[in-house]
Order: sequence, then C-alpha cells, then structure tokens
Amino acid sequence: MFNPVEFLDLARELLNGGEGEIRTAIGRAYYASFLIARGAVDVTITGKTPEVHRRVVSALYRRNPVIANKLHLLWRQRNFADYDMGITLRVNDAKSAILLAETVIAEVSSWSS
Repeated sequence: MFNPVEFLDLARELLNGGEGEIRTAIGRAYYASFLIARGAVDVTITGKTPEVHRRVVSALYRRNPVIANKLHLLWRQRNFADYDMGITLRVNDAKSAILLAETVIAEVSSWSS
C-alpha cells in the first residue's frame, strides 16, 4: 500500500529546482497531508470530486480547528501553485507548504496512536 508521506519526501527533494519543481513541491506537500488527514477523519466519497477536499477540512474543523486551518491554507497554496500562473512562487513558498504539511501530518497521525 502507498504511504502518502512519500509525497512529502518528494516535495523536499524538489526544493532545489526551478519554479515548476517548486509548484510541484507545494502540490505534493498538500496531497501528503490531505490523504493522511482524509484517512484520519474517515471521509470517503465515491468518484472524483472536489467535494472530498471540503469534507475533509470540515471534519478536521470539528476535531481540531487549528489543524483544519493549516490544511485549508495548504489547499489554497496548492490551488495557487496549480492554477495561478500569474504569480511567481519561490523556494520559501514551498518550504512553508512543507512545514504546514509536516504539522498537519504529525497532529492527525497522533490521533491513531
């Protein structure tokens, strides 16, 4: 079975690249934390839909609003990285995303311990 933490490892490896790698690092940091959070709050939706992202954040708000805010911010950063080509993203943006992802992952992983 795939461990989403590998996405976070990849994000770290991409930090030394150009803007494409930085944008990809932000996306991978988000998906690492999103997938782990989704499993922790047990949200399932059949089919591919953006609704699953909203449901995971909503479920997190009920459990831990601070962590929910961090995941929501990371989701927004991922959307900028994937869809807004008019902004320039830098290494510090990716480092910030990785730090948010690490925080979210550490917290939601502690719930099952």
